[in-house]
Amino acid sequence: MNARAIAERDSAQCRILVVDDDRATAEEVVEAANLLGYQCNYALDATSALRAIAEDETIGIVVTDVQMPGMTGLSLLDELSSRFASQRPLVTLVITGFGSIDVAVAAMRNEAVDFLTKPVSRDDLAAALRRAMRKWLRLCGERTLAALSASLRAPVSETGQPAAPAAPLPPVDDAELLKITRKLVRMREQRGQFLNPALFSDPMWDILLDLTSARLEQKTVPVSSVCQAAGVPMSTALRQIRSLVDMDLIRRWSDPLDRRRDLLAINDEAMEAMRQYLTYLRDRVGV
Repeated sequence: MNARAIAERDSAQCRILVVDDDRATAEEVVEAANLLGYQCNYALDATSALRAIAEDETIGIVVTDVQMPGMTGLSLLDELSSRFASQRPLVTLVITGFGSIDVAVAAMRNEAVDFLTKPVSRDDLAAALRRAMRKWLRLCGERTLAALSASLRAPVSETGQPAAPAAPLPPVDDAELLKITRKLVRMREQRGQFLNPALFSDPMWDILLDLTSARLEQKTVPVSSVCQAAGVPMSTALRQIRSLVDMDLIRRWSDPLDRRRDLLAINDEAMEAMRQYLTYLRDRVGV
């Protein structure tokens, strides 16, 4: 993986697509979003938007106008839900110059996370995009957990076809799971003795391993310690922690005994998925 690919992955952001038949408005929203640090582009009609979304899987947030020739924004929302909801996380916002209760209700029925009226202030747009990005990250986290659970329930054979259902994995106590977790950490560290560690940069996984180990030891971990375990610059580690919190995989709170620092812990659902994964490694792979 090259440096650019690592940087794009570490940003933990999707692309934003603005859909508005008024080019000036579309360009204004795109410029504001880009200044806020998002990667954003626009389409001038719903048909072009659907084509762009189908061709670019990095698009995860769609900001659409309501009144457009041909297919309206509300029809676009319905089309997006029908075509893409089962394939990937896709979050929608509505911006319109003709705000009404009926339009707002219709937008929310189509699962739009926000309804903004023109002219939209930069502060309102920034707040709406933050909410949309948090929802997108949360949906990504849910799908990650679901995919992990599904892969453990239905392993694939060497031919690429679904394998016969395996017998239920026997329960493993926390002490044994902790040994497996520590072994995985050691294996990751040892790779750096033979190859460039940058080849294997995966701070999110390292953070999850560290917090899994802490949970098995019934400990909470300060943010600074987790950043060190991630093996990346502090700014990158903090960005990954924020993403994991937004994905609802981990939680962060102030230390009641020392308000100068924050603590981290893996959430119950993510921990259950990690338990299944570690048990699978022991009984099916022999780790």
